[in-house]
Amino acid sequence: MITAERVTGMTYHAAGYDRQSEARANKSAASPAVQRANNRAEAERRKNQGADVVWVGHFSEKLGTSAFRSDKERPEFERLLNACRKGTVNMIIVDYVSRFSRLEVMDAIPIVTELLNLGVVIVSTAEGEFRKNSLMDLIHIIMRLDAAHNESRNKSRAVSGAHALARSLGGYVGKVPFAFELEPEALPNPDNPRQVIVIQHLVHSRMKLTGQYKSAPAILREAARRFHEGMGQRTHKRGEGHRPGSLTGICASFARDRVPTIGQMTGKKTADSAWDPATLRRMLRDPLYAGFDRDLIKNAAGKVTGYRIKRDPMTQRPIELRCGPIIDPKVWWAIQPGLESTGQGKGQAQGTAPALLTAMERLYCECTSVMVGHRKTANPSKSSYHCKRGNKVIPGTHEGTCTINMYATDDFVARAIFARIQMAEVDEETAEMLAEAARRWGVLNEAPEQAGERTELTAARADAARALEELYEDRKAGLYAGAIGTKAFRAAVAEHTLRMNGAEERLAELDEAATPTLPIESWLSNDLSADDEGYDPVGEGSWWHGASVDDRRELVALFIDRIVINKSKVIGSAPGRPAIIGPRISIEWAKPPVEDDEDE
Repeated sequence: MITAERVTGMTYHAAGYDRQSEARANKSAASPAVQRANNRAEAERRKNQGADVVWVGHFSEKLGTSAFRSDKERPEFERLLNACRKGTVNMIIVDYVSRFSRLEVMDAIPIVTELLNLGVVIVSTAEGEFRKNSLMDLIHIIMRLDAAHNESRNKSRAVSGAHALARSLGGYVGKVPFAFELEPEALPNPDNPRQVIVIQHLVHSRMKLTGQYKSAPAILREAARRFHEGMGQRTHKRGEGHRPGSLTGICASFARDRVPTIGQMTGKKTADSAWDPATLRRMLRDPLYAGFDRDLIKNAAGKVTGYRIKRDPMTQRPIELRCGPIIDPKVWWAIQPGLESTGQGKGQAQGTAPALLTAMERLYCECTSVMVGHRKTANPSKSSYHCKRGNKVIPGTHEGTCTINMYATDDFVARAIFARIQMAEVDEETAEMLAEAARRWGVLNEAPEQAGERTELTAARADAARALEELYEDRKAGLYAGAIGTKAFRAAVAEHTLRMNGAEERLAELDEAATPTLPIESWLSNDLSADDEGYDPVGEGSWWHGASVDDRRELVALFIDRIVINKSKVIGSAPGRPAIIGPRISIEWAKPPVEDDEDE
């Protein structure tokens, strides 16, 4: 332990410092152990030769601590510096100067200068000692620090270059995911055909397992199957245990059946690991298992927060792995929405009959506030929609609340939709509305893999458009001045424009493939023909009359973008007569999304 007693005279209070930049898979600490032994032996050697040396102790970084990057924390090194500043240590012993620092010389010199000015002697068991007021010592330690930094920099560049070359040749670089293994392939070096470069490809794990599942890929496929079947099932009530198709339920089942984790398969430092819902969720969201190559999405701290499927820059189609998928892509795409919303409570309380036009983001008051439903169980016919802001006074808007009968409004909207549908053959505007409704119907009912791809492409298009906007703003700010800046600007614009155009073309392909014929005959079906007297498209016996609230909402969303309710200008109504609500309801019919003009 370090005492608070300050160093005096020629007494050296020596402390050893050691670290190892890479943690070994088997937790080997041989390198730090050797460093500590050498450091302590050096202190004892000096003491035996007559020097007044008091051993303070070791300052040992945890495994995997690097001295090359200044953004990597070294808590033990910082503690050692503070001990030197307090005067409780005046000799630092390291095996090599490279253990001390691998920073650039200009970054390392202030630390070294501070220590030497404090009277601290820096000792390397292999390279000698460095003291204050010795120009040669200062030159030597600067040379050692520079050599240590260059060694790390060259190694880092070599590793980065090798990784970049491997990726460019189609090789996989990174940690091997669960249910995969690596298979080498020798290829000629593009820069020197006489040389051979070995790259690694992901292949499905061929390790044979004992027990219920004979391979790791089979485990992942089973997890995906169970989660897919469990999507949409009601959650269990409290005390009934976990739902079998939930992530927690699957993990609990795997634990009971002794299904091995990757740590248990490899027998390394995670040999005692257990199935974890968060880990299983992350694996099932990884595009590699659907056979798609991907990039990692990381936050500022370097933690992986998601994945981005790699796509061909021209066609924007996913780049597929050579080994193919472990999970059927259709199943993988289908479970993504469920994995995205896992753990988020949603839905209405049991026993509550939902109103048709609420929760659709389509029903608004004339004051632009949302309209909400108020259902009266004792007298359902008196149920209503009302302005969410209630009686709150806002200058320039209606006074008091704005309320309209729920059932009358629902009936009016439904009849308006069916009237427009029946006018399609004679009204050009209605035909355009039907075309947009058909596009929405196709999107709503397209295959899960196409729906998932659409979501990704829409995000990619928005990301490219945002990048272009930032480029033009940077250019206006003068960040791309000069010939080199102009060249870089044009290259970046071309790259992002290519991404955006590729995404738009692929989205257009999906739109064309996902535009089936609307089931209008089914919607208009009734016990009576549409030409018969007394035919009612929303009356008893009609599709609308027997449809669920969700199906009705789906139909409304196909044809209507916005419904605005105006406050009644008449107080009360004639006794025994229903209120006239038609003039109070304004409907904005479905229109294709408007594309923003691109900046030139």
